[in-house]
Amino acid sequence: MTPPSITIQKLDIPTDPLAIALTGGDLRILPYLIRAMVGAIAFTCGEIYAAFNQDGVMVGFQGWVPPGQLLFSTDEQRSRLKDFIERQSEKAQKYLQKACELNTYWCNFNFVAAEYQQQGISKAMMDLAYEKAAANKWTMALATTNVRNIAISNHLDFELVGYRNMSSPFIDWPAWIYVRKT
Repeated sequence: MTPPSITIQKLDIPTDPLAIALTGGDLRILPYLIRAMVGAIAFTCGEIYAAFNQDGVMVGFQGWVPPGQLLFSTDEQRSRLKDFIERQSEKAQKYLQKACELNTYWCNFNFVAAEYQQQGISKAMMDLAYEKAAANKWTMALATTNVRNIAISNHLDFELVGYRNMSSPFIDWPAWIYVRKT
């Protein structure tokens, strides 16, 4: 049974400003981008760390891309992106091509299901990523577009190194950038 403090609802229209910017405001194509990103990270350029409950149900995951790897920089990775790009407007395609590249072990995803939050799951996955980063002397980094995640990033031992209001032709969006040195 769901705790009374939890609200369950179908999310018809995501409100994340980065999702709006990358899709050119056409959020119907967001699932294509997510599939492309997770597939590229998991199978070609990065690592996925996952958390499972006692029944084997995934309750959280993180997606990491190491330094020297740029998401969608190879033909194989770009082929995963094709379904998404074909659905983007030309204006949105041009904006997406301006994506930033950082020389860090970059966390693209950090998700834990609501009922499993504040139980150390994100920290445990982060610790696995930290082991790899430390072994390779990589700096870890992540960004958030949601003010709620600032405290979470701090709790995960990341240091805020910058904030910027990002512009896109579709929506302005906030970005808090964090690093964790190894």
